[in-house]
Amino acid sequence: MTDTPLYLHIARQLQARLDSGEWPPGSRLPAVRQLAAEHGVNTLTALAAYRYLEEQQRVVARPRSGFFAALPRHVAEHRHATLPGPTAAALVDVDSRMSNLIRLSASSTRQQLHMAEAHHSLYPAQELSRRMQMRLARQPELIGAYLPTADQQQLYQQIRRLAAGWQLDIPAEHILFTQGITEAISLSLRHLTRPGDVVAVETPVYFGLLQTLQTLGLKALEIPCTPDAGLSLEALEFALRHGAPVKCLVTVTNFQNPTGALMPDDNKKRLLQLARRHGLTIIEDDVFGELYFGNQHPAPLKAWDRDGDVIYCSSFTKSFAPAFRLGWLSGGRHHAALERLRESSSLVSPAILLAVLSEMLASGDYARISQRIRQQLKQQMEQLSDAVLDAFPRGTRVRRPQGGMLLWVEGPEGLDSQALLEAALSRSISFAPGLVFSAEPRFGHCLRINCGQPWSTQLAEDIHLLGWLAAEQLAGRQ
Repeated sequence: MTDTPLYLHIARQLQARLDSGEWPPGSRLPAVRQLAAEHGVNTLTALAAYRYLEEQQRVVARPRSGFFAALPRHVAEHRHATLPGPTAAALVDVDSRMSNLIRLSASSTRQQLHMAEAHHSLYPAQELSRRMQMRLARQPELIGAYLPTADQQQLYQQIRRLAAGWQLDIPAEHILFTQGITEAISLSLRHLTRPGDVVAVETPVYFGLLQTLQTLGLKALEIPCTPDAGLSLEALEFALRHGAPVKCLVTVTNFQNPTGALMPDDNKKRLLQLARRHGLTIIEDDVFGELYFGNQHPAPLKAWDRDGDVIYCSSFTKSFAPAFRLGWLSGGRHHAALERLRESSSLVSPAILLAVLSEMLASGDYARISQRIRQQLKQQMEQLSDAVLDAFPRGTRVRRPQGGMLLWVEGPEGLDSQALLEAALSRSISFAPGLVFSAEPRFGHCLRINCGQPWSTQLAEDIHLLGWLAAEQLAGRQ
C-alpha cells in the first residue's frame, strides 16, 4: 500500500494535464468543489492539491475567482514535470522550419496548399495590365517619379472612403503606404520595441510574424487563441498581471491566421479596455478583413480606438493584387514616428502601382472584383471543409471560418502532421503542419490548408488521399 497522500495523487494528475496543454496559461481550473467531486474526496483534500501546485508555481490563486494555470517556467526550473513546459517568453528561433516550408512554393509540388495565397485566376491580371499600360501611356513619368500630389490626395480620399465602410474614421494625413502588411508590422515593432523586449502574440500564430520577431531579436509571449473567439482575453490579462513586462500585442482580430477566428465585437471592446488599463499598444493586422463571407467587412479593433493606441495595418495583397505588395497603416499617436521610420527604409511605394489602385477604387472596379473573390473563396471554403470532414479520421475537428482563405484542421490526438506532410510530399501534395505556428513544439496534431485553390476533381482526390494517409498513420501507431 502506498504512503503517498491522496492530495498529492490528485496534484500529480492535475500537473500532467497542465503539462499536456489541456489548460493553457491563464485558463481557469475546475472549482475546488468540482475537483473534489471528480475525485470523490472532501474539499479540504482538493484544496490541498491546489495549494501544493501553487507552491510549485504551476497554478495561481486569484481572490474570489479560483485557481488558474500559471505561466510555465523554464525547463530547468521544473525538472519533475512529465512534459516540461516552455519559457514564459522566449527568443524566437524558427528559421529552419519556416524556410523549408517557404521553399515548397518554388518546388515542383503539384498541389500546393501550404501558403496563405489564392490561385492567380481569382485576381484581375488582364484588367490590371491594361490599366497600367493606359496610365503609363498618359503619364510615362510615373515609371521614375513619385506620385503627384493631386493623385496622392485622390488616393488617400479613396482609402478613407473604403475604410469608412469598415467603421473607421481615418484622417488622410494618418495613412502611410508600405511594402505589404509585413513591412507595416515590422515598422511598428521597430518603433515600439528594442531587442530582448517581450511581444505578446496569438498562438497558434502566423509563422511570418515569428520570423519578424526573430529578425528583430524579440521574445514571443504566446497567448492562446481559439477558432471560436480568437485571442483569450483572460489569458492575456493573466500574463499582463503576472508575467514579464509586455511592450505590445500583435493580433489578427478578423479571420486570424491560421485558425480563421473572428473575434466578437464585445471582445474587441474588452481587449481595448484591457490594453488601456495596462498601457499596452496594439498592432492590429487586418490583412484578411476584406475577405469576409458575410454582408460587410467586420469592424476592426481600431474602430473603437479613441486614444490612438492601436496601430492599424491593412493590405491589398489578398483582396486585389498580390504582386503589387501594397499595404498601409494608420498609426494613431505613433503615426509621425512611423512615417520617419518608413523614410529610413523603403521610403515610398511605386507610383504606377498606387496610381492604378487609385483608379480601381474610384471607378468601383475594386469593390466589384473583391466581391467576386469573396464569393469564390466562400464556395471553395465550404467545399474544402466538407471534403476534409468526409476524408479525415474520426475525431478530426474543423471550424468553418466566416472569412479568409485558411482552414485550420485539428486532427485526432496522436496525429503527427509533420510526418503526414512528409508522406504527402511524396505524393506531390503540400500543406502547413501545426508545428510552424508556434515558437514552441505545439500543435503537432494540427494542420493548415489553403482554400484559395479552385475546386476540382484532382483537389478532391488529393484531400481524400491526405485523409487516408492520416488514417494509415494513426492505425500504425496502435
